[in-house]
Amino acid sequence: MSRFRQSLASRIFIAIAATAVLTIAIMALQVALSMRDGFAQYLLRGELTRFDDLERALVLAHEPGAPGWPELASHPKVWNDFVRAHFQPLGSDGFVRPGAPPGRPFPPPDRPPPGAPAGADNQMIGERLMLLGPDGRRLAGAEDQSGLFERRAICSDDDCTGDSLLGFIGLNAPLYSENASDAFFLRRQYVSLALSAFIAVLVSAAAAFFVARQILIPIRQLDLGAKTMASGDYTARIAQDRKDELGQLIGHYNALAATLERTDKAEREWISNTSHELQTPLATLRAQIEAVQDGIRQPDAQTLAGMHSAMMRLSRLVQDIKTLSHSREGGLMTAFDAEDLSKIVREAIETAQPQLEAKQISLDLALPDALPFACDQLRIRQVIDNLLQNAIRYTNTPGRVRLRLHDASDRVQLIMDDTPPAPPQDDLPRLFDRFYRAESSRSRAYGGSGLGLSVCKAIIAGHGGKITAEPSDLGGLRIIISLPRETT
Repeated sequence: MSRFRQSLASRIFIAIAATAVLTIAIMALQVALSMRDGFAQYLLRGELTRFDDLERALVLAHEPGAPGWPELASHPKVWNDFVRAHFQPLGSDGFVRPGAPPGRPFPPPDRPPPGAPAGADNQMIGERLMLLGPDGRRLAGAEDQSGLFERRAICSDDDCTGDSLLGFIGLNAPLYSENASDAFFLRRQYVSLALSAFIAVLVSAAAAFFVARQILIPIRQLDLGAKTMASGDYTARIAQDRKDELGQLIGHYNALAATLERTDKAEREWISNTSHELQTPLATLRAQIEAVQDGIRQPDAQTLAGMHSAMMRLSRLVQDIKTLSHSREGGLMTAFDAEDLSKIVREAIETAQPQLEAKQISLDLALPDALPFACDQLRIRQVIDNLLQNAIRYTNTPGRVRLRLHDASDRVQLIMDDTPPAPPQDDLPRLFDRFYRAESSRSRAYGGSGLGLSVCKAIIAGHGGKITAEPSDLGGLRIIISLPRETT
């Protein structure tokens, strides 16, 4: 029982059902009260139709020179005698007695209502009837008007406007039920109303159950999916067949699961590729050291150069991994100072010039004399060095590299092109992924770690810029770097 009370479906069901039951109960009570009052009003208007003789007598008794029937208003007994003389009473069965002679006194009731005064007429007309003036002011009869009150106009002609309106006959609703047929009718109406309210409650409960179930099903699916993701399985998806807020939540869940799946896959690939890249120079270094230890090779300049090359490759790989780690932690850039970007590019080219000449690669430059720019000098220099090394490593001999630096009002753009070979068109969007290589033209045989362009992307992103790759008009690869003037 406690589990039912704690479940979300039960709470939604109880909230909706209780609201519906309360609303139906209030509406049923209002309808019952309105029905009772409306029926009483209907009976009251029906009673007023029986005062035709009294109305005609009042019209005849009215004197234009003395309006307001002063003789009737002078004493209650005069008014009572006048009413008895001109009123057609009902019989004990509730119907008008035809041919009842005028002036017959009100008969006592056959079965007086509880608390009714002895000797009163069976409809209590004497205690309910009153005579009103044209302005609605009481002239004779009952002292007060009840909550249910009707009046009938006393008119000297059919127009019943202006001077022809002589006054009103007013009648209060009875305090007691007139007869058994009226009570029977009301009881039948109350039973019908109660049955309708009961059916409405059942329908509301069924609707509340359906709504609670419709809300609970996707919530349970999300709960199961969250548990699945918490266990490390990001492949589970939830069918999205809703367009409401829960449908949007399911869509966000599926997007989160897909992101986590891609991230998990990328992390696994990152660890696998990192282990593989570290293993290659380590294996080379270990083999050379063991060869020297076994006497197979001598520790001469050639052997030491091979060992040094393997160590440098390992060092570059570790440094690239460290750079990417810092970029993910937001601590890649340390300081931005006012630098000359043209000078940084020239210094990088001067350093790479021997390698360019050794591979017979010509260099075309288009640089402004000076280009002030706020940046992290060491990181920007690292980007240019990586791009130059990438061009030297993957450009056929003889080749050509073209480097242009443009100064715009709000941005700085650096474009580097090289000659064939070029990576396939489909591989261009992935060139900046970690450890990715276009194997057809830029393979591991060239000695790269597969992290150079990833490092460039991280550094440029840290400066608020963007780096892209596209085919070059020289037949190779074009790298475009766009940096904002003001780095946020």
